[in-house]
Amino acid sequence: MAGDELVLRGVVEPADPRDQELERLRRQNRQLERDLADAERAAERAREDAHRALSRLRQQLGPLYRALQAVFGELEAAGVEDQAPTAGAASGPSVDRTSAVWASWKAKLGAAGKLIDALLLHTEMNTQQLAMATGLHRTTIPKHIYTLNKAGLINKNGGRFSLKPLS
Repeated sequence: MAGDELVLRGVVEPADPRDQELERLRRQNRQLERDLADAERAAERAREDAHRALSRLRQQLGPLYRALQAVFGELEAAGVEDQAPTAGAASGPSVDRTSAVWASWKAKLGAAGKLIDALLLHTEMNTQQLAMATGLHRTTIPKHIYTLNKAGLINKNGGRFSLKPLS
């Protein structure tokens, strides 16, 4: 037994370089997946931060905006016009009267007036779009739609809403 030695004979083949490349690519893929997940989380945080900042800005500027709308509505109702109209601006008694009427409604309706602004701008919207456009919570939109409907100002088309034309 002392003289018995086990001898292995054969050719040792070097490791296949494709296996090493495959493992390197797998590691790189896992790292890229982690980087993508991190980037997606960062983008979502940035969207949330931007939404919060814009909501705060809207909340802070909202009273001024509504006050100026009321002032300009009263000016238009009184027939006061700009001395030098801006290029391309719509003018005329019909546009002035329409703006004044909507401004008057918005002043009377409070928060529901935000829906009027959104619908004047976007023509037709659903509840979710109205919530996003106005900054109001989506659960309060039906109450405001009811208010506009009770005033006879809104058309319902399935799940979409638009303003009735002023006569």
